[in-house]
Amino acid sequence: MPPGLSEAQLVDRVQRLESQLAAVYDRLGMPYDDGTAGVPTDVVDMARAGNRMRAAKLYAERTGCDFIEAQRVVNRI
Repeated sequence: MPPGLSEAQLVDRVQRLESQLAAVYDRLGMPYDDGTAGVPTDVVDMARAGNRMRAAKLYAERTGCDFIEAQRVVNRI
């Protein structure tokens, strides 16, 4: 982690970069996949807040997939 930045600040920076990248794709007329399509909002929020294991567990419970697949989904967020 760069000196002087907290985990929350890094998460905020990544989210802003994702927004900017989505805007660039939109301007170019290209679809942008941020990895959240079909993933429940609370799972996305949990993953972005740093609770990736809990997010994967919740996703697995909701969808019935195995935990390894749930981790793959959460890691794309």
